[in-house]
Amino acid sequence: MAIRSENDPRFSRRFLFMGIAAIGFALYCLVDGTIRYPHKQERAIAFEKLYADNQVDQWEEFALERGWSTSIPEQSKSEEEYRTSIMQQYAMFVVAGLVGLWLVSIPLRARGRWIESTDTGITSSWGQSLNFSDVVNLEKRQWRSKGIAKVTYLENGRKQRFVLDDYKFDRQKTDAILYELEQHIDPALITGGPPESPPEEGNGVTVDTTAESLAAE
Repeated sequence: MAIRSENDPRFSRRFLFMGIAAIGFALYCLVDGTIRYPHKQERAIAFEKLYADNQVDQWEEFALERGWSTSIPEQSKSEEEYRTSIMQQYAMFVVAGLVGLWLVSIPLRARGRWIESTDTGITSSWGQSLNFSDVVNLEKRQWRSKGIAKVTYLENGRKQRFVLDDYKFDRQKTDAILYELEQHIDPALITGGPPESPPEEGNGVTVDTTAESLAAE
C-alpha cells in the first residue's frame, strides 16, 4: 500500500535559522575587518601622534573635524598585530560564510523531497528505491533515540543503504513506512531493536496489517 511521507519543514527550518545566524556573524566579521578595526587603528595612531607632539589638548577639535568620537582611543596595535587581527576577521568571514551558506542550502535542497512505500518496496523523490525482497538488514539502533533506521539492500549484487529518518520526514507516515517494511521482511533481518507495533488508529495513516512476513511462510 502506498504511503508517502513528505519532507517535514520543521526539521530543515532549524538549519535555516542557524545558517542565517552564521551568515550574520560572517558579515559582522567583514565589517570589523574592513571598517571598525581600521577606524580604531586610525584614531589610536592619530591620538598618539598628538600626544607625542604635546598637542593632546587639540584632540577634541581634531576628532570632531573628522566626525570621530572624542573619547580617548585604546592604544594602537603594532603593524604585525594589526595585520593579524584583520586577517583573522577575514578568515572568520570566509569560514562562517561558507558554513552559513551550507546550512541555508539544507532546507532549500530538502524542499519537495519525499519517501514512499509501494506494494513491492520503498522509493524516493531523489531516485533511490529498493524492493522488499532485496533487503538484507534493517538496523534500528538509532530509531528510538534519533528516529533513524538504516536499510541495507542488494542492488545489482552490491550492498546499498536507504535511510529512514522520521525527523526529516513526516513522523507518523515514516513510522508507518517502517512498519510496512517490517511486514515484508524476515524478522531475523531486524537488528538493534524490536519490530514496530501497528500504527495507532486515527493518525491519518492506513497500512496493510495482513501482509505475512517471510517467517510466517
